[in-house]
Amino acid sequence: MKAMIGLEIHVQMTEAGSKLFCDCKANYRGMEPNSNICPVCIGLPGALPVVNKRSVELALAASLAFNCHVPDYIVFTRKHYFYPDLPKNYQISMYERAGGVPICRGGKVRYLDIHSWEWKECRLRRINIEEDPGRTIYGEGGILRSSEAYVDYNRSGVPLLEIITEPDLKSAREARQLVEYVLLVLEYLGATNPRLEGAFRVDANVSVEGGERVEVKNIGSTLDVEKAINFEIMRQSAIISSGGKVERETRHWDAERGSTRPLRQKEQEEDYLYFPDPDLPAIALRDMLPKAKAIASSSDPAALFEKAISLGVQRELAWSMVTARPSLMLYLEAVERGADPQLAARIIAVDYKGELREREKDPHDPANWPSADTIVELSRLMKEGAYTYDAIKGIVLPKLAENPAADLKLLLPQRAENLEQVIEEVLKREERAVKDYLSGKAQALNYLVGAVIRAAGKRALDPRAIREAIERRLAKK
Repeated sequence: MKAMIGLEIHVQMTEAGSKLFCDCKANYRGMEPNSNICPVCIGLPGALPVVNKRSVELALAASLAFNCHVPDYIVFTRKHYFYPDLPKNYQISMYERAGGVPICRGGKVRYLDIHSWEWKECRLRRINIEEDPGRTIYGEGGILRSSEAYVDYNRSGVPLLEIITEPDLKSAREARQLVEYVLLVLEYLGATNPRLEGAFRVDANVSVEGGERVEVKNIGSTLDVEKAINFEIMRQSAIISSGGKVERETRHWDAERGSTRPLRQKEQEEDYLYFPDPDLPAIALRDMLPKAKAIASSSDPAALFEKAISLGVQRELAWSMVTARPSLMLYLEAVERGADPQLAARIIAVDYKGELREREKDPHDPANWPSADTIVELSRLMKEGAYTYDAIKGIVLPKLAENPAADLKLLLPQRAENLEQVIEEVLKREERAVKDYLSGKAQALNYLVGAVIRAAGKRALDPRAIREAIERRLAKK
């Protein structure tokens, strides 16, 4: 059955510095429970909110990046509901009616389908800035079965972007790809680090032909976005196929069991009793626009992806670098300084990234990457023929992955000046291996290469160069 899918993507602006309306830290991870709090973010009487300007600038940059209509000013609203992790019994958010003015209306997200390599589009309804509630931690059995719950207000008041799409998505895969691309854009804008625990959550509104819309709450990973939506499409399709009726409701995604469970009846917008927050005046955006435009125009993953391709890089390698921002920034800087575009892309996107993966090092951490000067020098040495790619790949890159700041001169293989002489001596000494190779035993060549390396002592040599030199010698026989 055909499906209609719309998303509400809630992304913490972890890089905003402080919470949305107070000076408590936006990144609360690793802190003792209820230690990152103040009278404002736990809603004590008389405490007044003051907007974090950086949060508004980042939200404005995101709105421009997604081609939204940006208003002249914004108005925060109060969204009323009652839950233990919401200390004020309302959430300061935005709304497009009841006197509220969100930071974005309309717009669209262009996202890349890496299976077909086509750019697709999904319309946006609006983008809101809002404060995150606290965190409720349940005991054994989770939200549906636990007999106990604990509340931690360290997260209360962290700035959130709520990105609401139109129901343009047709499959769970499309939904996952869109979320991944939205997170990528926000990371490039400097708004969030999506790999931090709890940095984003997704609510998916799913309906199939003949059924009501069902909201699936609190999906915590992009992989689970695809799993949850696929499950919900199958569940609703089975109900309708058997003659039943899909009820309008809110369901919880149980990641451990891979299924959705009933949570409550779906609320209507009117249930939240929206009205403008009387403690927060309207905020004009005119003075913030130049800075937001500069951020958005210089931090577009799609444009950077196309730039890498224009340099002759295969799209798979270009996308591999785009999805790990430090690698792309390193690549562009190295090319600007004179590195060969294709060699640099192969080093960074394939072999060095593979070395990091093998060592379980984070490719998103700039500290795990070498300098642009190192990439430029490696490219030069290979272009000039001083070293083969295999020598750099097999000898230099593994050591560089262990210590990206290492002196490149100490990592490069030494070139034996008397290599031809060493080879000649080994061939005379290893007559049996030579005869075996000439009689068709290919493995004998590996033995001879090893014998040359051993004869050269502690000098690091390029095995491929040795192999080719031996083959040239033996071809004459």
